[in-house]
Amino acid sequence: MRGYQEDTPPSSISGDEIAGMDDEEAVFLGYLDEMDELVDDNMEEVTDQEEEDTDMEPPEDLSILVFNKHVGSVFCCDLHPSGKLAVTGGEDDKAFVWSVQTGQIVFECTGHKDSVIFVGFSFDGAYLATADMSGLIKVWKCNLDENQQEPWPIAFEYEAEDLTFGLWHFGARVLICGAVSGDIYVFKIPSGDIKVLQGHNTRVECAKMFKDGVRLVAGYDDGAVKVWDLKTNAVLQQIQANVHDMRVTAIDTHPENNIMASISSDGKVILATSSNGKVVGQLQAENDLETVAFAQDPQLGFFALGTLNGDVGIWDTARQMVRHQCTKSDDESVVGVTKMIWEKDHLITGCLDGAIRVYQGRSGEKVLQLTGHRSEVLDLCFNENENVILTTSDDGTARIYKYEINKDKD
Repeated sequence: MRGYQEDTPPSSISGDEIAGMDDEEAVFLGYLDEMDELVDDNMEEVTDQEEEDTDMEPPEDLSILVFNKHVGSVFCCDLHPSGKLAVTGGEDDKAFVWSVQTGQIVFECTGHKDSVIFVGFSFDGAYLATADMSGLIKVWKCNLDENQQEPWPIAFEYEAEDLTFGLWHFGARVLICGAVSGDIYVFKIPSGDIKVLQGHNTRVECAKMFKDGVRLVAGYDDGAVKVWDLKTNAVLQQIQANVHDMRVTAIDTHPENNIMASISSDGKVILATSSNGKVVGQLQAENDLETVAFAQDPQLGFFALGTLNGDVGIWDTARQMVRHQCTKSDDESVVGVTKMIWEKDHLITGCLDGAIRVYQGRSGEKVLQLTGHRSEVLDLCFNENENVILTTSDDGTARIYKYEINKDKD
């Protein structure tokens, strides 16, 4: 709320002058007095509301562990394949490796120059990659001996341009990072061999590997979607121009390699074939469309869409029809979705209110709600070995929740 301007000159009217005023001037001054009282009352109401918001009880904390060593927002996370170690990166230019059981810091990834926006273990758990916004990429050799106090050695380091994302290949020691320039860097670890998938002078926003392990689909700020061959550095397919009119915000690939789904900030959903880039479906969702995810079990035939204004929809991929509008059956207020992953036939969503909501894919019913965070969820992941969900939040914490995917809970 804006207050009075500080350079407003003081009134020259004194109490003695009021006595000599005519009726119109007196009425005007009386009106000003009433306005002052109204402003004072409104300010008191605002203050009372702020105090009420501050005094609101925090949500019930259902997590089994809280990690609070970061200062500021915690942007990203990953779990070691064993499920024993977590890694988180944040606004404080730091990444920490810590124990899932105790929360004790195992290793601090030092040397970053900006907010850490990507952390991740390689598929075999042998290496850890951390990357910051300024483009500094570090790959550490993991030391899983809990009794060993030596720092984890650097296996590879590279300074690129400003980065937008990072991801590991799901079956090889290959690290992929996208840049603001539109270039995509592909690193072989630990040798450090580098390939560059050259962009077209527009920011690359997101990317996802196909399950064949040799192709990568990427979405760009101008709406372009390209399929790259990682062996030849060639663009295999590009969906037809002007399909997306705005920035591609998220992308995913079907588990059988045949379909890719991309979403843009104007709410458009495009389904295209991976073989020739032909558009086979165009859907219009909400303008605040944030995330898309295919169920990884091809027998399900589902993909899900999540929006920042609270819609969670489970779609039939073949028919391109909504099967379930999950949030429509909730008695609670609708809350926006920031992150979304499938585990078997369960859809795990991270939300703007800090809660984790889990939906049964076949029925669309909410089977679990996990609370604890006081602000929006920024990242999440799941480890099947330990049956734990790791989340990070704008509230400066990371949390571990226990959840056995095979057991629905009310």
